[in-house]
This record gives sequence, structure tokens and C-alpha cells, in this order.
Amino acid sequence: MPLIVGQIACPLPPDNFLRPYDLILTSFPHFVPRFHEMGIKSEYFRIGFDTRVLDILGDVRRDVPVSFVGGISRHHGKAIPMLEHLAETTPIQFFGYGAATLPRSSPIRKRHNGEVWGPDMYRALARSRITINRHINVAETNANNMRLYEATGVGSLLITDRKDNLGEIFDVGKEVVAYSSPEEAAELIRYYMDHPDEADAIAKAGQARTLKDHTYKSRMTELMPILGRHLEKQG
Repeated sequence: MPLIVGQIACPLPPDNFLRPYDLILTSFPHFVPRFHEMGIKSEYFRIGFDTRVLDILGDVRRDVPVSFVGGISRHHGKAIPMLEHLAETTPIQFFGYGAATLPRSSPIRKRHNGEVWGPDMYRALARSRITINRHINVAETNANNMRLYEATGVGSLLITDRKDNLGEIFDVGKEVVAYSSPEEAAELIRYYMDHPDEADAIAKAGQARTLKDHTYKSRMTELMPILGRHLEKQG
């Protein structure tokens, strides 16, 4: 009997949207018990990095000292003050969508380089010696977004917001760096800009970890047992 599987890692839709599925995969660990309470079968399944990106990009010159590559929207509201603080205190450059939604007075606008999609988005990350990550509100206390794997996968030093499960994904301080406040993020940016050898060592270790453990080839070896269990239950 076929298994109808869905995947979600965004704000939840109405319950009846998910009920037709036999199984919902989610990279948000805190969603799994919530789905179970709703009577929906669910499993934790992480996202990852597509290594074909590296072949598409080829050699990329790292000419951007520090960046934020991503969207700015209502789902990112809590992060905007942090990004504005970095725009005022560091040489960070911004790439992505949503800048037009910001007030004209926002310091982000002065550093914004426009939208980037597909290979151009990956290229913006690959150009960055350091790149900043932040999670949308729905992530709550968990590390889970594409940028974790995209940034490390292309070899940039990832400075990300501290989350409860970040240490399960990367060795914090050796493969990625974590901050707990806008001020700490700015301090870390300045430190690693002043210590490029340390930055490069962490970036290389982060890339090695992603290419070892967080590719979609690795994810498929994790997915097959999950699907096997649920197919068996289907009979």
C-alpha cells in the first residue's frame, strides 16, 4: 500500500491540511510531539546540503568580509533589530528579499545588495568569509534552517544564533560559532575579521562536517528506515 508523506518546516497550516497524509516529516523537533497530540503520525527528519552546488559554483573569490544572505519578512520580525544593530556596528552586507518592507530609515537598506536566488544565493554565501544566521520565530529554541547547511557547505564561517540542539548538529566553537545577543554577534564578527586564520580553520571544519554528515545522501540513509517502519505498519 502506498505511503503519502509530507514535509513541513514553517508555521503550521490548519489541522485539516495535514490529516490526509500518512506521515509528516519535519526538521523542527518540537513539532513532532505537537503532531502526535493532533493524532498525526510524524517523524523528525533533518534538512541538509546538496553537494552539486559546489560543482555549479566552481571557484569563488571570497571578497565579502561578512554577510547576511536571506529574507526579511514578518516571520523574521524578532531578528530585524539584531540585523540593524549589525548594520550599524559592523561592515556586514545584506543579500536577499524583503528589504522594501523595511522603513526607509533602516540601516539595512544602505547595505542591501538586492535579491539573490538559486545559484546566485549560494554564490553570495560562498563569497562571504563570514556569514550570519538567524532563525525565524517558529524555530523557537531549536536550530533548523537551510542556512546552517548552505553556509557551511560552501565553506563560509557561520556565526549563528545559539539554540538548544545546535551542538547535536555542529561542534560549537570548532565548526560553527554561536551568539546569544546582537552585541555578542557584533563582537564575534569583529574578532574573526581580526583573526582570519582562526576564522578559516572553523570554516573548513564546518564544511568538512557538513560534507560528512549533512548531505542529502546521508539524509537518505536516515530516511529509508523511517519509511520502512511506516510502510510496515501500513501493511
